[in-house]
Amino acid sequence: MGSYRLLRLIFICVGVSFMCLTSSCEQSPEKAETIKKTNQGLKQATKGGIYHAPLLNNPATLDPAYVQDQYGAAVVQQLFDGLVRFDPYLLVLPALAETWQVQENGKSYRFTLQKNARFHNGTMVTARDVVFSLSRLLRVSPTPAILPQLLKIDGAQAYRDHDTDVVAGLQAIDEHVVLIRLEEPHAPFLTALGMYQAKIVPKAEVLRLGEEFGRKPVGSGPFRFVSWEQNKRIQLEHFADYFAGEALLDQAEYRIYPGGEINQVLTDFRNGELDEMLVLGNIREALSAQKGLQWFHRPALSLMFYGLKVDHPNLNNPEFRRKLSAAIDREKLLREVYSGQFEPADRILPPGMPGVSQEEKPQPPAANVTGPKESNSSSGGGKGGVLSLEIVSGSKSAFAQAELSFVRQAWAELGVDLAIQYITDWSEFEVYINSDQVQIYRYAWFADMPDPDSFFYPLFATSSTVNFMGFKDEKVNSLILSARGKSDPAERAEMYREIEALIMESMPVIPLIYPSVDRVYKSYVQGAQPSALGAHYMPLHRVWIQKGMQTQ
Repeated sequence: MGSYRLLRLIFICVGVSFMCLTSSCEQSPEKAETIKKTNQGLKQATKGGIYHAPLLNNPATLDPAYVQDQYGAAVVQQLFDGLVRFDPYLLVLPALAETWQVQENGKSYRFTLQKNARFHNGTMVTARDVVFSLSRLLRVSPTPAILPQLLKIDGAQAYRDHDTDVVAGLQAIDEHVVLIRLEEPHAPFLTALGMYQAKIVPKAEVLRLGEEFGRKPVGSGPFRFVSWEQNKRIQLEHFADYFAGEALLDQAEYRIYPGGEINQVLTDFRNGELDEMLVLGNIREALSAQKGLQWFHRPALSLMFYGLKVDHPNLNNPEFRRKLSAAIDREKLLREVYSGQFEPADRILPPGMPGVSQEEKPQPPAANVTGPKESNSSSGGGKGGVLSLEIVSGSKSAFAQAELSFVRQAWAELGVDLAIQYITDWSEFEVYINSDQVQIYRYAWFADMPDPDSFFYPLFATSSTVNFMGFKDEKVNSLILSARGKSDPAERAEMYREIEALIMESMPVIPLIYPSVDRVYKSYVQGAQPSALGAHYMPLHRVWIQKGMQTQ
């Protein structure tokens, strides 16, 4: 589970530090999930051109098994394919697996591979490569985010512990058929295979290159690797033999801005050297006067929240925890601090999470919002009726400070004196929130896959290493584990509604806001559809440049 924490580092220390995105872009009530086009009507896709995108830091590697950051993930999405992939609406679609069959009530998956899928070195993608790719994920370090899902494969733990030389549940039936057997039905398993770490790699090349594979990657995706100049650029070119059809672009170039030099990114975007950029900080305001830009906004599968250490003497009363949550006017917070950019979070699962209805929202018992001075000490009552609490934040951005100041004032009405501590070194922050000293911590969680399990298990399961709240509820834990084995979507959805309602009743977390995915594109860029999992998940396969509009 360590990889979850490393991935959050990227978003919390980079993304959340810029989290207030100044909004001037009008949206429909449904928060339209498509780019606003300046030129309407049908356009005929044309081939050719070079697409330029920014990376706010160097990737650590381009070997998908070892990628722990969004920079490497963005490039890996272009170079590699997995057995399955996600469409822009997060549905699971075929990729290297042309078809699959779910057998034994969800305990076995039989994948038939594309017959014409090739790696960039010209060799065919085979079942042996699939078995090798998934097996190696069980032993890589640091552990990948997909590991908890893969450990459901029969014999996976024994292989990880070096007790066996093969994974019993991974079998190449022939060149094009792979059989995966699980120890028990596990509904998130198929979805997990769409994660970028589950990309299929060529066994022979990985064994030949060793650690160099991360610098000279060979995949089967729509683009092939050309070069990587540290701190400068990564260059890719279209792969003519791509099984799903040749990419429309000739090349894709990622320009690297070490340390997140956002001002230089803005300058290069204005000068025509970039075709897209992130909307961070004051970028929207800075570009508001530029004509013909395409602004993209959609809710992300993420949650910004405050975690409460439920066994701390000052926070061990659920009624008091509900008081703290109810005292925060999220609509006012969004207006005054975040300029209306995000959605207020009144539940755990974000809008757009597949398979879960957003119509019925869990309603915890109403909290009597009175100050702790009327309660006993376990509900919040200190000397003179004032209770001292501490919250720790891993970001000290202007927006984090404004948000926490807002919350401090709101909780003062309850008789709470809130002390704010900032620990901006991630390793120190992580140690602190995993210690007995922590009371409340500010955190952002981004789903690794479009499944409710990616929120409920890591954050609230008793055995999870990132359950920093110390939340323990036997019924919730049993339901989380049970829902993983249900294959009926309606039954799973009902179980997740019950799980969410139970958690909201106990209130070990205070949901605050749902972050969003925000990008701006030049007018000539067509076909861009960033995913709710993050813009780094977007493939460039069907992106194209409208000729006659591109300016340099």
